Amino acid sequence: MSNYLFIQSQDPFTEIRTSHQYQLAQDLQLAGNTVAVLLVQNGVMPARAGACSKEFDALLNSTVVIIADKFALQQREISSNELKQNIYIGTLEHAIDALLAGHKVIWN
Repeated sequence: MSNYLFIQSQDPFTEIRTSHQYQLAQDLQLAGNTVAVLLVQNGVMPARAGACSKEFDALLNSTVVIIADKFALQQREISSNELKQNIYIGTLEHAIDALLAGHKVIWN
């Protein structure tokens, strides 16, 4: 099986395609692949505890690893204690490491 990293820069509140991207990540995980999603730019918006996105919450409740970019959170004044549970904080170095390790990286 393969390792996938999705870099999600869009939020589900303004971009309808995100629901399909979240579903693809889940489908790849269910097929036995290792999948992580790195939220960057506006992609961090549904990670806030009060945000309501059915599709994002389904992704969060799956076994897909969700990582929120620290810089994107800072730019949007979102602190780590304002995030939903099971969201890790990371940096873009995660994407570089994945590329160097030969993971399949998909930027949305």
